[in-house]
Amino acid sequence: MLRIVTQQHGDRFTLALHGSVAGEWVSLLDCYWQSLVRSVPSAQVTAELSDVSFIDRDGERLLERMWCGGVELVASGCRNRHVVARIRGEARDR
Repeated sequence: MLRIVTQQHGDRFTLALHGSVAGEWVSLLDCYWQSLVRSVPSAQVTAELSDVSFIDRDGERLLERMWCGGVELVASGCRNRHVVARIRGEARDR
């Protein structure tokens, strides 16, 4: 399950993600993010992964596409920070 809590201040959007960025929830997040950007082309989006419990490979790919599309990724917790660092090219896998 994935819950997306959105806060908007002008053209700044914060998407607080809660649950899993995996399976069927990946396409839900993708559609939501894309529709937000289509409806507000000047949107500056931040995705908070503080309460994400699991990210599968498809979820990582989506987060990478979002980051390449200008979304700021903010994470807490070892695993989530590692995923974000890997997306940004800051982490080395052993």
